Amino acid sequence: MQGQTNTVDSLRRVFYEGFVAQDLAEPLASFDATADVDAVRTFMVDRPLTVVGIRRDGLVIGCIEQAAFDDRPVADQTIPLAETRIVPATTPLHTVVTELCERDYLLVSTLAQPVGVIVRDDFEKPPMRMWLFGMVTLFELILTRIVANHYQGDSWTQFVSEARIEKAVSLQNERQRRNQSVRLLDCLQLGDKGQLLSRSEELRKTYWDKSRTQIKTTLGQVEGLRNNLAHSQPLVRENWDTIVRISATLDRFLEIPSEVISPSSLSPYHSQLKPVGDVSDRESK
Repeated sequence: MQGQTNTVDSLRRVFYEGFVAQDLAEPLASFDATADVDAVRTFMVDRPLTVVGIRRDGLVIGCIEQAAFDDRPVADQTIPLAETRIVPATTPLHTVVTELCERDYLLVSTLAQPVGVIVRDDFEKPPMRMWLFGMVTLFELILTRIVANHYQGDSWTQFVSEARIEKAVSLQNERQRRNQSVRLLDCLQLGDKGQLLSRSEELRKTYWDKSRTQIKTTLGQVEGLRNNLAHSQPLVRENWDTIVRISATLDRFLEIPSEVISPSSLSPYHSQLKPVGDVSDRESK
């Protein structure tokens, strides 16, 4: 467990600072407000582009959306910047995810001028996939630590099916064969760890304010997202709601102090797992 606290802090920095809006943004094409409407329409359809900027006196003063394009002069159908959503180029990706829940695109600004645009399809790019993989890793790391701190030793095994335990034991044996020192809990599937958290009313109230059914659904979606990431499958159409949920859940998890998630690496490994009362008294029925 050497350096695990630092690992948690490093992953937090990835979540909040490692990737930002400019890593996903595409350049914002723009036209003068006096441009020919048919030329602008053809340009947008041929690319295709969701939105283009509209300039006046050399500065972008608004935009036009392809979905709402009509035959009026460009200047007459320009949407003022005040009616759009603009984020700085340094905006963290988890904020970008939240913003794109409510709209089809975001404009990205540098030096107070919109210079880029992000749509949901941009989430298929490598930077987003790297961020998502780190996010899923951090999610499971924190979840494992919460469960380990709650259950005394391997007392959690009474709440997991024999078949799932056998699978975990098999994985643990394989890792030990490779000279990897891991606990049985570390070899448990993500969904099983989540169910161990969800069965405890105390843990749900403290870390994840959702019902057991909602948690189970989210965990299944997270596992599906991880599989799609591992096999380079499309993400946005199938996994958008999952991306939003895990981003919001991690935002809450990341409020947990590092020393709670992962004590000092200088402490003996087994002494880090401190039970909190009798598990059987704390489980929800």
